[in-house]
Amino acid sequence: MKKCKDVMTQDPVCCLPTDTVSKAAQLMKDEDVGSIPVVEDEETMKLIGIVTDRDLALQVVAPDRDASSTLVEDVMTYE
Repeated sequence: MKKCKDVMTQDPVCCLPTDTVSKAAQLMKDEDVGSIPVVEDEETMKLIGIVTDRDLALQVVAPDRDASSTLVEDVMTYE
């Protein structure tokens, strides 16, 4: 039986809660992924949540929020 470590992405791209959703969307595009782990800071890399393309669609695009000023922490899923 395979283990999680056998199929997981070893070093995924991450973002910070203080990054803009525009930056997160660009990372998703560049990396061809639909979700980005959110880490507390770049030193500890402690996982605090996730932001998905669905989060961006429902919480930024649909209500017509400004992606360049909306922060990841405002739309991400914690824990």
